[in-house]
Amino acid sequence: MPSGRDSYKANAVGTASPTVRLVMVIDQLDASLARAQRGYEQNDLYEIHTSLINAQAIVALLRDSLQLDIWDTAADIYRLYEYALDRLVRSNLNKDRTLLEEAQEVLLPLMDAWRQAAKMVSTDDLASLNS
Repeated sequence: MPSGRDSYKANAVGTASPTVRLVMVIDQLDASLARAQRGYEQNDLYEIHTSLINAQAIVALLRDSLQLDIWDTAADIYRLYEYALDRLVRSNLNKDRTLLEEAQEVLLPLMDAWRQAAKMVSTDDLASLNS
């Protein structure tokens, strides 16, 4: 039986706009990357593994949700996600922090760009409601 907190979280995600859901996913990716870094700092192989598996799943979700036929630069972003995903997998397999850092060099600017885009969409949505 789910706890009240779990039900609240599920309801919050289920009723959130697509823009808010995207930011939630990005925030989860950011947290997973940070946990993996901490795992490397503390030589915690379990933390490294679980954090990188979660990050890999999120990057794959982001990659697979791109609509390549609608947006001209989507294919370029797809390739960036592919590169980052490869680095995350290899980092996990080889327990190589450098590969995680290479993935972060690609992912952090993308995450910032998605957050900025989400803010613009939210601002546009609010402006249209007020007019």
